[in-house]
Amino acid sequence: MKSNQAIVITGANGNLASYFNRQALEKGYNLILFYNHQNTRLQALQSEFSQKIRLIKTDFAESKDLKPELDSIIRSTGWQIDALFHCSTARSSDFQSLSDSTPETWERIIDVNVKGTFRILQAVLPYFRQQRHGKIVLLGSNVTRIGLPRGSAYSASKAAIANISRSLAAEEAKYNIFINTISPGPIKIDDSHFSESYRKFREEYYREKMSEIPLKRCASFEDVCGLAWFLISENNQYITGEEFYITGGKL
Repeated sequence: MKSNQAIVITGANGNLASYFNRQALEKGYNLILFYNHQNTRLQALQSEFSQKIRLIKTDFAESKDLKPELDSIIRSTGWQIDALFHCSTARSSDFQSLSDSTPETWERIIDVNVKGTFRILQAVLPYFRQQRHGKIVLLGSNVTRIGLPRGSAYSASKAAIANISRSLAAEEAKYNIFINTISPGPIKIDDSHFSESYRKFREEYYREKMSEIPLKRCASFEDVCGLAWFLISENNQYITGEEFYITGGKL
């Protein structure tokens, strides 16, 4: 690979993205990492790979043009953006039925998950169009096909992401831009930083869903990242506009 190749990763301080970050650095990529409030998982990487990482702090709920910051990094480093792995996600926190939820809950989740997806895509697409090449992976969820009781806003936002992917794949194919969505079921993560109520919700949800998974385990980071690596690799020359479910055999 070329020494100037770079990947843009959002939600970069999260569990899954942090795992992907290290894999990418060990493969030799440069990384442009978007994070929101915390960068605790990124600090160790930054000290170890200081010349290969650039950080951008942003809240995807804001109506903000992200391209100027990307332009600044590209000018100063000479990097070429080859791929985007969009992991940034706002999760449901109220665990309420739709009839009991508030407009504010919906607005926050839609602003981050749907409008945020729009903003990062608008920022990276000009680079991909100019070089007539680019690979994009969006992080969806299995809830796009099974729903999420007490989490309808989150479920709706992930369905929107999958359909953005399908539409964009058709629009950008002429530029050799590939875009796909990975929609996993439950993933085993470190949830110690979540609120007690959210951890309890996850525990109950996972206990119920685990009995429905033929392989009887959660998806691992490697399960998800392994597919992501194939989709952004040179081996993928035809697959675009697809949504891939990683659910351990659950239909």
